[in-house]
Amino acid sequence: LWAYYVPSQFKLTSPMKNVSFYRWGSKTVKHGFCATCGCGTFTETPDWSTGEPDFDNPKISVNSRLFDDFDLDKVEVVVIDGKNLW
Repeated sequence: LWAYYVPSQFKLTSPMKNVSFYRWGSKTVKHGFCATCGCGTFTETPDWSTGEPDFDNPKISVNSRLFDDFDLDKVEVVVIDGKNLW
């Protein structure tokens, strides 16, 4: 479950030594992981809202489950049938 922000809204509070990064495939998205446990923490990505990467409008996505006092039961979930609706 990811929350999306513009870079000015994001501040990494963990020391960089605690973060590992990986880019796969096209190397367009920079994925941040906890260097200790491997949990996906955040990504740096271009905006994809048009279906194409907009490198002039970057986004930061944050793993919402890592927020303090996050209550998953209060999140509205919309199920998308990715197999049949594309």
